Order: sequence, then structure tokens, then C-alpha cells
Amino acid sequence: MDSALGQSPSPGEAPRDDAARAVVQKRPLFDRYLIANIALWVLTWLLTTVRVVVGMDTPLKAIVNMGIRRAVASVASVLFCILIQMALRRTRGWSPPRRLALAAALAIAGGVYWSVVNFVAFYAVAPIKPWNETFGGTVLASIPGFSVLIWPFIAWCGFVFAMDYDEQRREQSLRLVRAQALAAESQNQMLRYQINPHFLFNTLNALSSLILQKDFERAERMVLSLSTFLRASLEKAPGDKITLADELEAQRQYLAIEQERFGDRLKLSETVPAALRNALVPGLILQPLIENAVKYGVARSTSPVNVEILAEARSELLVVTVRDDAVPDFAPSGVAAPQTLGVGLTNVRRRLAVLYGERGVLTCGPRLGGGYAATIELPLERR
Repeated sequence: MDSALGQSPSPGEAPRDDAARAVVQKRPLFDRYLIANIALWVLTWLLTTVRVVVGMDTPLKAIVNMGIRRAVASVASVLFCILIQMALRRTRGWSPPRRLALAAALAIAGGVYWSVVNFVAFYAVAPIKPWNETFGGTVLASIPGFSVLIWPFIAWCGFVFAMDYDEQRREQSLRLVRAQALAAESQNQMLRYQINPHFLFNTLNALSSLILQKDFERAERMVLSLSTFLRASLEKAPGDKITLADELEAQRQYLAIEQERFGDRLKLSETVPAALRNALVPGLILQPLIENAVKYGVARSTSPVNVEILAEARSELLVVTVRDDAVPDFAPSGVAAPQTLGVGLTNVRRRLAVLYGERGVLTCGPRLGGGYAATIELPLERR
């Protein structure tokens, strides 16, 4: 098949995609995070130290002593903020409410952590004065300070969210540039990549046969279907997204042409909920999947073959599957199934990766009992 066993990208494609992804993930952002982290705690150290100096008759030796202890606590807090940063960045795929809840929990944990570190720095290791409170008294005494100490961690969580948003915007900009370049390439090479020359050749041959047989009605239907399909293929600007309903209509025109060739051997069924018909998909994203089913399923079988198109929503994803139940019993010349991912489905995989990153997925493979299935997953967007 065009994509038999083809779960991995073609050899020439993977390095290009991995290299582009490396450009996005190679972040000088860690330096920005680290600088901001240190600046936050230097400022916090200054504010807490100035509070002791201003309006208090504190001896210089005591100011220096407390400043050193606060510096140790601030360094420990820098390390804790790095852990907060790592936790928030690793959960980028979570929903906003879950991430906010995590940030709140981390900020509270940070406030508790800093309270404990301060207590250790001031009263456990070479205490500046004796601490005679019970554990409960210590906890109660820490509450007013905790309400102040938590704010640097809240500010840090907000900073990480802002930087994360900025990075996602930059990734989206890079993906858009790559998507525009790939869409232009796909548009320029559409007759080679997505409209198989054999399909056009066979269509013209079938038209010639119908005209010679004076079956003008079927010939006219085939010409109209071909015209509609080519118009849908070429009239959209590169990178345009269309509704799933429009995409299915274009594919019906393609299958109508093939049905004139194969007659009752080709059956089409669709299971597409009405609520998903306005979902947005890249133009002609299903064409290679359907062509794969026709070329390596219907064309190699003498029995009727059912080509099914199924769409469903899973969480926040649109999932569309094209599958057939063909059990090939002969192989026409030039239609032997390749054992690697073919050009058409490689193109689909690349387009999904460029447009949606890790959320755009193509999976494909043989079905138990015969036939083949190819499924695309992409974020659910609506017009």
C-alpha cells in the first residue's frame, strides 16, 4: 500500500523536521529565565533588608548578619523557582484551569519552603536569638510572614506563564512560516503528489471508451466530476483551511470519477456527525488517504470494496479515518503495494506536523481480516 507499515517518516524527511523542531526548542530562554529568577530574588533580598534598616535603630553588624542569612534563603529560593519553572513547562499540554491550580499549589509550597528556610537560617543554625515557642506557636507566628513570602512565588509563576505564552507564539509563527512554504510547495506539485497521473490517464481513457460506446450521459457525469474536483483542488490559496463538509464534497467528486471506472466494485459510506461538518481541516488532506484505498484496495480486487470515511471528536481533537475492506486477489501492472510510506501519505504527515506540531498525527496500517485504515488527528477548530 501507499503507506503500508509506514509509521515513521521517510528517511529524507525526518532530519528536516527534527532540525526545524530543534530550532524551536533550542532556547536562549533558559538564560532569560535564570536572569529573571536571580533578579527577582535580588530585589526581594533588597526589600527585606531595607525594611530592617529604614526606621529601625539596628546595629550595622546585625544588619550584615541578617543580610547574609537572607541571602542564603534567597539562593535556596532561586533553586526552588527553577523547580517551579520545570514543573510548569512540563505541563504545557494541560488545560488552563489545571495549570493555574498547579501554579497555586506551587506558590503555596514555595511560601512554606521559604518560611522553613528562613526559620532554619535565623533560629536553627547559629540562632540570632533563642526561640522558645512550641510547634503550634511557631506555625501561628509564621502565618503573617507567610502571607508576604508567598508573593515572590506568585510573581514567578506569572512570569513563567508569560514567557511560556511568548514561546508558544514564536513556535506558532515558525510553524506558520513553514506551513506557508510547504503549502506553496504542495500546491505547485499537486498534480504529481495528490492527483496521481495514472488517475488522470485512466480517467481520460475511460472517457474515450464511454464516448466510443456513445454513453454520453456517463461521460458527461465524469467530465463534470473531474471539473469540479480540479476546481476544488486549485482554487484555494495555499495554506487555506476548509470545512470538513467542503473537503468531503471534493472527495465525493474524486470518488464519482473512480466509480465510473470501477462501477459496483467501489462502494462509499460516510459516518460524519452533523456537529462536525463545520470543523476546519487543511484542504485536500483526505485525498491521498482515499486515493490510497482506491489504488491499492479497489483496483486490486474483483469483489466489491467498501471505502468508509468516519469522523469523530475525541476530547479537543478531530479524528478522521479512511478505511477499506479490500482483500486483493490480483495486482495490476504498476500497482504493487510499496513497503514504505508513499509520497502522498508522507505529504499528509508533513502537513499535519507543520500546521499542528505534535497534535497533528497520521497513523495507518493493515486491518485485521483485510483492508487498510489511515487516521488523521488534529485539533478541533470550527468555522
